[in-house]
Amino acid sequence: MPYARIMKKILITTDFTFDAKYTIEFVLDLFRETQIPCRIILLNTFMIQQTDPGKIIALNDEMKLRSKTGLERQRTEAMDGVRNSNISIEIASHMGSLTNVILQLLSTNKIDMVAMGKNCGKHVEKVAALLEQKHCSLLITHAKRAHNHVL
Repeated sequence: MPYARIMKKILITTDFTFDAKYTIEFVLDLFRETQIPCRIILLNTFMIQQTDPGKIIALNDEMKLRSKTGLERQRTEAMDGVRNSNISIEIASHMGSLTNVILQLLSTNKIDMVAMGKNCGKHVEKVAALLEQKHCSLLITHAKRAHNHVL
């Protein structure tokens, strides 16, 4: 009896920097030849600083548009290099801290791995502790060095 092909869900955080683009390319290279369906979710989060309440809605709309525009651009660039029909790429734009948004996504989706660039700084340690509790893999890339880590 053939085994069931279980889809893998990989969440990649992006802030549209060179390091984030490297992380996307690294994950795509990692799964280039996979026979298992992979759903890749590109995630961008944004925060709105406290401001005049009358400006919050307009500022939120502007930040959401920037986020979605950047995500669409990165999705298009990434899909140009994908030759495997088992790989799909989606986008997710959320207001909130990176750690809180990842926690929310982990509780509503079965995420198998989170990939992020080392440039995520303070978020890396928080996300690593969170993912360890949820038994989810973490891939940290560093574009300036030849080595990468999977925890």
